[in-house]
Amino acid sequence: MAKARWHLYCAFNQPRVLVHEMIEVRFHGRGGQGAKLASRILGQSGFFSALFAQDFALFGAERRGAPVVSFTRLSAEPIDQRGNIELPNLVVVMDDSLLKEASGQVFQGVNAATPVIVNAKVEAFAPGLKDLPAANYRCIDMSRLAQEVLLGRGFVSAIAAAAAAKCVPAIQAEHLKKAVRMEIVEFGLTPDLVNKNLEAACRAYELAPAIDLTAMESDAGIVESSGQAVPYLGSAQFAGPTIRHRGSAALRATGNWRTERPVIELAKCKRCFLCYLYCPEAAMRLDTENFPHVDYDHCKGCMICYEECPTDAISKRLEV
Repeated sequence: MAKARWHLYCAFNQPRVLVHEMIEVRFHGRGGQGAKLASRILGQSGFFSALFAQDFALFGAERRGAPVVSFTRLSAEPIDQRGNIELPNLVVVMDDSLLKEASGQVFQGVNAATPVIVNAKVEAFAPGLKDLPAANYRCIDMSRLAQEVLLGRGFVSAIAAAAAAKCVPAIQAEHLKKAVRMEIVEFGLTPDLVNKNLEAACRAYELAPAIDLTAMESDAGIVESSGQAVPYLGSAQFAGPTIRHRGSAALRATGNWRTERPVIELAKCKRCFLCYLYCPEAAMRLDTENFPHVDYDHCKGCMICYEECPTDAISKRLEV
């Protein structure tokens, strides 16, 4: 069941900045990366730039690590349009694995001229470029920034928002900083993490490509989305989330949803079976001697096994 929270900002008594057409930005991330917060930061940055802004997120039935989509609209005029963004001016992909796992979502409404900013290293991303639909791809290693500045946390919302803000000429660095601080504080993080997110956003703003979204023209050749067993954004053809194949849970590898992975030290294991019983994804397997082993193809990294293990035989490690 999709739900959305709307934030409509009207900037009164401020000088208007000319934006000829409405700018529509779509963020694609995984639960826990901060896609929703990224769209809020971008919307708040637009508000501080004297623009009208609208931001909201689409949540499926899944949990942390599942594909999440969030949206931001910016305009110099009041925004009357509602609903999902189907023809984005900019797409920000906060996890590059979504390019294949959720390609129907990521590439909906994208054409060869659409800027797609991907969280990836250029040298690692380039070899697979030939297998992706045509788009104006740009890479920023958001994960590296998060590891360096946020001490390994996979929370890249401020970084992704900064990359998008660089593409909106009306948004200056001071507008972004003010928005990051306001939204991160409201999110409830400690002052130290607020400052770290601010630093990460500033660095991302400097590294991001300066793509003027107001100067871009729309193009034909929209990418058609492919059939797959993932939630699909609503459109005239598909009214809502759609899964087109029966019995596909075992076939769909969800291991790349993890931000952390459980690691079992068998020497400490007493074979109590609690990890096996508590695993909500049936991603724990028992061998012939009843020792547990993690099915990393389907483990989503909920870490319930880590919490429940009475002998501390299970540790957690950050996914890299």
